[in-house]
Amino acid sequence: MALNIEEKKKIVTEVANLAENSSSLVLADARGLKVSEASELRSEGFKANVKFRVVKNSLVKRGLKGTSYEGIDDYLNGPTMLAFSYEEPGAAAKILKKFSKANKNLDIKGLSIDGMHLDASEIDKLANLPTFNEAISKFAGLLKAPLGKIASLINEVPSKLARTLVAVKEQKG
Repeated sequence: MALNIEEKKKIVTEVANLAENSSSLVLADARGLKVSEASELRSEGFKANVKFRVVKNSLVKRGLKGTSYEGIDDYLNGPTMLAFSYEEPGAAAKILKKFSKANKNLDIKGLSIDGMHLDASEIDKLANLPTFNEAISKFAGLLKAPLGKIASLINEVPSKLARTLVAVKEQKG
């Protein structure tokens, strides 16, 4: 069934809105996915605030015009599923990478983050990004280590002085 002009405009606007508010985009070929597999994928995406859309490539190009994803046209060949991440830039990449290992019918085409368009072979760069909470934890750990060393050094001065006084007292006897 062909779409009329108004329906196409609505889809282009929807893609533009999805792109404008997202932090990353992963493109995949989902030909051959069963309905149950697609539902499972959408369910995982819902949990991680990832939105999936399958739209005609010509409409995707128009919708992405003027966004940081503009120019990702090289990956828009054949049926394309768009996966937009919102809270965590690596969320869609993690979900699709994990899902593609279990389902050979899902083929990752490319990805884009912050205006950089990458091949599917670069998916690990995005999928391995720490979540916000993981990054904060690592940062706190880095801050904690020097503070612990400073505390032990400050504590060491009186301890060393006490040991020295005890040693002098024992010598004098």
